[in-house]
Amino acid sequence: MKSKIAARDPRRLRRGLLCLSVGLLLSGAALSVFAQDAAAPSPNATVNLIRLMVKRGLITQADADGLLAQANTEAAQARSAVSAAPPSDGAQPGDVRVAYVPESVRNEIRDQVKQEVVAQAKTEHWATPNAIPEWLDRISWYGDVHVRDESWFYSRNNSPYFIDYGAFNRNGPFDINSITQGANPPILNSQQDRLNMLRLQAHLGVAVKLGDTVTAGVRIGSGSDDNPVSTTQTLGGGLTKKDLWLDQAWIRWQPTDWGSLTAGRMAQPFVVSDLIYSTELNFDGVAGHFDLPFTDSLNSFATVGAFPIEYTSSDSPSEAFGYDKNVSNEKWMTAAQIGATWKIDNDTQFKSALAYYYFDHMRGELSSPCALYTGINYCSTDDTAPQFMQKGNTVFLIRDIIPDPSSPSNYAQPQFVGLSYNYHVADFYNQLDFKLGETSVRLQADYARNMAYHESDALNRYPGGLGQPINNYQSGATATTQGPYKSGPVAWLVRGIVGTPHPMAANEWNIALGYKYVQPDSMLDGLTDANFDLGGTNNKGFIFTADYGIAPRTWLSARYYDAKQVYGPPLAIDVLQIELSTKF
Repeated sequence: MKSKIAARDPRRLRRGLLCLSVGLLLSGAALSVFAQDAAAPSPNATVNLIRLMVKRGLITQADADGLLAQANTEAAQARSAVSAAPPSDGAQPGDVRVAYVPESVRNEIRDQVKQEVVAQAKTEHWATPNAIPEWLDRISWYGDVHVRDESWFYSRNNSPYFIDYGAFNRNGPFDINSITQGANPPILNSQQDRLNMLRLQAHLGVAVKLGDTVTAGVRIGSGSDDNPVSTTQTLGGGLTKKDLWLDQAWIRWQPTDWGSLTAGRMAQPFVVSDLIYSTELNFDGVAGHFDLPFTDSLNSFATVGAFPIEYTSSDSPSEAFGYDKNVSNEKWMTAAQIGATWKIDNDTQFKSALAYYYFDHMRGELSSPCALYTGINYCSTDDTAPQFMQKGNTVFLIRDIIPDPSSPSNYAQPQFVGLSYNYHVADFYNQLDFKLGETSVRLQADYARNMAYHESDALNRYPGGLGQPINNYQSGATATTQGPYKSGPVAWLVRGIVGTPHPMAANEWNIALGYKYVQPDSMLDGLTDANFDLGGTNNKGFIFTADYGIAPRTWLSARYYDAKQVYGPPLAIDVLQIELSTKF
């Protein structure tokens, strides 16, 4: 009867027998113990393996005996050959020769095997106790929490007559005729301090690496409303729960080391200070970024992007008896920035960037004659009113309202306001980092100008007195006096920082002093820093800040903003902030 192993593939049998023979030859004389006592365990692993193969029926006892006999014969012949060989290197008869492997070769083999095993262990997570699945390595979490005590101090010399024109659009339209009836328009607080407000900022984000070239991210943030420039939430309010907002959501494709494309709602992608944009401002749209190194010490970069600001509603106007819808009046910002970073030495670096921000269709339009007395609630250019404003930009009333024939001297005049100018802002930013001994120093200088500004646009754009500016006059400390109109297109900032600019370790610190000067129409007031002068343009003054790290990624901050108006009635606002922050 043929054995089971004979029924297998002959090539597999030959390979198995060859391996077995090598093992038998290495075991040498120890094979002879197999015949001594077939029942007793052998100290030789190969003998035990053959016994196991017989027991499992893989080979017959006769096959096993034949293999052992052949191996014993070949081993005896090998020993005889070794004994008969003339010793050429001092070897004695009966000595067994073993091939010598140099230590350097053994170390190389060991290191190569070790590297391969370690790499496989890291990839498959089988060598790490409590290892997490591989896909979790592609997810990273990050966030920050800021708790702040904040006070606002108003000069007692401030004028009380500051109309909140942004509220015209947020809550409006506002009937300006009601002013003659004794009703006040929305008024900004300009004289009453607000002390020791406990405020909070919090963000939590996740970034997921989807492959070698694609990453996606989502971040939520705090905030008392949906304004674009601040995620600050005032605590209190009857201990009610606080709101969370979708702060960022983006996809980034980076096919090369030197270029990337980001789409969605993203952190602003340009090199800027807090002169033009709030540090908390995020952009909706698409941006491409490119790094182009020239030498080891000189690197250039460029960023381009397109960002929607506002869209006309597809159902505008919405009143039931308005059959014709308005054409789309989309408002976009397109931008481009080029710059370079020069590493002068290990402690000194200079960065410079030139940017152009082109805001399209931001200027308001005077409506066609609008007969609101007939019962309609919409005029032709209502969509040109900006959705969010702070204060400072020149504005005008955009509705050309037809008097009510039944009461031509006293009729409703609900109004929105629009911007008097376009905004095409050129910005030139410079930053120098160096060291004085072991102390880091940073100097910043930023200059911006609205290239679309022409003062006559606000004064002579519409005939018959329509479309005239209603703010930014040189004087007007009372409700009945008004001096000449005054605005301007220029803004600049200088700042010096001594110490670590962003403390992330215990005992790291910095002190900074800056000065900011912003004319009313140098930039969009709705996108500026909400802390200096409590937001907006038409302001100037000093900024003092200090940070001190109290633990890893935890620091204390003190900030003092001292601001007053550039033109117009007196308005001076100081802001003090004491803040505890942590970042993870």
